[in-house]
Amino acid sequence: MVDPLSAFFHPHGVAVIGASANPAKLSYAVLRNLVTHGYRGPVYPVNPKGGEMLGLKVYPSLADVPDPVDLAVIILSAEQTAAALRACGERSIHAAVLIASGFGELGSAGHAREKELLDVARAYGMRFVGPNCVGVIDTYAPIDTTFVRTMPGQGNIGFASHSGAVCGGTMDWASAVGVGFSRIISLGNQVDVDISDALTSLAADPNTRVIAAYVEGLPDGRRFAETAAQVTPRKPLVVLKAGRTPSGTRAVASHTGALAGADRAFLAACQRAGAIPVDDLEELVDASIALAYRDPPPGPAMAILTNAGGPSAVGADALDRQGLRLAVLSAETQAALRQVCPRGTMLGNPVDMLGGPQLEHYAAALQTLLAAPEVDGVMVVFVPQAITPPHDVAVTVGRVAETAKKPVVCCISGGGGIRAAARALHAHNVPHYLTPARAALGLGTLWRYRAVAGHTPELPAPVADVDREAAAALVRGARGRAVLDPQAGAQIATAYGLHVPPSGLAATADEAVALAEQMGYPVALKRVAPDVVHKSDAGGVALGLEDAAAVRAAFAASVGAGERAFVQKMAPKGLETIVGAQRDPQFGPLLMFGLGGIAVEVLKDVAFRLAPASEVEARAMVAETAAGRLLEGVRGQPPGDITAVVDTLRRVGQLMADHPEIVEVDMNPLIVGRQGTGAWAVDVRVVVA
Repeated sequence: MVDPLSAFFHPHGVAVIGASANPAKLSYAVLRNLVTHGYRGPVYPVNPKGGEMLGLKVYPSLADVPDPVDLAVIILSAEQTAAALRACGERSIHAAVLIASGFGELGSAGHAREKELLDVARAYGMRFVGPNCVGVIDTYAPIDTTFVRTMPGQGNIGFASHSGAVCGGTMDWASAVGVGFSRIISLGNQVDVDISDALTSLAADPNTRVIAAYVEGLPDGRRFAETAAQVTPRKPLVVLKAGRTPSGTRAVASHTGALAGADRAFLAACQRAGAIPVDDLEELVDASIALAYRDPPPGPAMAILTNAGGPSAVGADALDRQGLRLAVLSAETQAALRQVCPRGTMLGNPVDMLGGPQLEHYAAALQTLLAAPEVDGVMVVFVPQAITPPHDVAVTVGRVAETAKKPVVCCISGGGGIRAAARALHAHNVPHYLTPARAALGLGTLWRYRAVAGHTPELPAPVADVDREAAAALVRGARGRAVLDPQAGAQIATAYGLHVPPSGLAATADEAVALAEQMGYPVALKRVAPDVVHKSDAGGVALGLEDAAAVRAAFAASVGAGERAFVQKMAPKGLETIVGAQRDPQFGPLLMFGLGGIAVEVLKDVAFRLAPASEVEARAMVAETAAGRLLEGVRGQPPGDITAVVDTLRRVGQLMADHPEIVEVDMNPLIVGRQGTGAWAVDVRVVVA
């Protein structure tokens, strides 16, 4: 894989435009970090005043800088940055880091400045990071173009972040506890170099084993998902995304729109990409260090080795929540533990050595557990006490675990001396955590990545037997109308090969009766009113009408003056599910499946994926829900037609991919019959832009 950002990490010379000799200024910190953090190439401070800074000659302008120079760090005001970038282009510098704020984060005037930057870069064939960023770091090159206080040690975590503050805080923490990084890329406003470029760069970097990303804006969520999908089979990707729970609400025209949102879309993108989503900064670093130091376990059975019963019980619960379980220790393993543990040790799982284990007890017991075939990984939990120092326990655990093929994580909690213990563990490639729950998350992350490593996600194959033009004509005919009438929705579904009962629209009771007799009783009659989203809430649905009198009565009771009725032959009985689709502004179309009917928004038993979906993805959606479990057959009930549901999901996904004008689709209910009998879309709601 080619590194698109190689020039930022391996330049032959660096110009610092706007360098200052004032230690209180950011431009001084950038210059200092380049000089003192190991960069081996020439560094050229640029300032109209000239002179000398940190023992380096200062050049009055970029034109005065000698060769070689192929990277510029621009630390000027927002108003001056574009001119400086143009000067870089004229000097044939093709990579620049733009530190200044005062751009898109300020509104329309700032966006205009960003466009000017992009125009300059495109004119000269340049790439730039930022603006409004802290810079980039490569600990192996080495190079540090940031103004942050601390440069981390060498490691194999690559970090890309839209927030400079998150970068700075993470590096400070990493230095304190001995966690190393390979590269750090502060993207800022990502006007040019974006998160997808950063992922590609980190994937190409031989010193990066795991990629951590803090993400705010994703103007092209699909590109992010596609890039991540190419990365994750070879390197794990842990993602923290801000803005997953929007504070505002919006009007929606379907169940799908009400249930979908920024969080659902992000999680669906992670599913497609094989990325591991986390909920906060703590989880981001906890997951990353586990993946950086240890390989995935061969199975889900974990052992806990501890000197404290309470914390180990908390750890056992946390393992269960991560999809793991406590291993059942064999009689042979318990006998081996009895030989090496203190008298009175509880030899079940957790293995509790009580209050006074010595270092040799920890070493021998850990070796025994790692050798046990029924154990796939070990969590060591140590609560400091007066006898054994935490640092010594950390060194002992680290020495045993360092060469083990099974993952080991260690929780040493407390205050004084814990950082020294953490550094000792990290020096032996054992992740340290302050709580058992965080240690369990580390093991859970490794277990989840096991399903991704080495497996390229299956791309969805196009659905061939659909009538795209017929559907397009119906969409075109509805321009200026937000919601298609149910007959148009039924016709679009039919064009895409879905099973829809015969139906039609009636403006009078006589027309409704004529339709019912043409298609055959029993029928359903539904009020068609643009302002009514959920017809059952407004008393607008009558089911199982057996004759003309029943149809006339239902029409008179529910259809108002100037309104119409949707008459449809009753579908066979089955399980009511919902299939929907919604177009997310960042990630594009999403598919939804779950239990249908009037309670869908209460139960929220739904699964989402990016659309279109592969057969594997569609089947996984079904399996995640209670609806899917019911369709498998429970308590003697025959299984439902899951294959028909999967086919429906794939066809709805193809519909969304083929017609960008469609913003929402709602099939509630999709009635699923017994295995082999099919599924029927009886209420198809289509919303167009």
